Amino acid sequence: MTQKPDETDEIRNSQAAREARSIVKFMIEHTAYGGFGALVFGVLVLFFDIGGIYSLAIASHDAPVFIMLLFFGLFITFGGISLGIGIMNLGGFSDNDSYDDERKKHRDDRNRL
Repeated sequence: MTQKPDETDEIRNSQAAREARSIVKFMIEHTAYGGFGALVFGVLVLFFDIGGIYSLAIASHDAPVFIMLLFFGLFITFGGISLGIGIMNLGGFSDNDSYDDERKKHRDDRNRL
């Protein structure tokens, strides 16, 4: 079952494919923001030795593993929070008063008929 090149191009450039690419781009972008925040936070925690974390890590034979796990956990946490905030901000249009007024107007118009 071979497709002609123009059929493949139509699928790749379809509305659904463009929307899927924009969703993936949105998710990667927001996760990267969270990853950058995790990197900054992790470096500051280690630099200021908060809770003696840096001292404990350096005293251990497995310091690279410890630091890698620290940054991995921070990346997962901050990336998830950033992605969640981005997704929750997508629904802001329904909180718009003019949107509610428009719905009430159409409802009132239907009730008059």
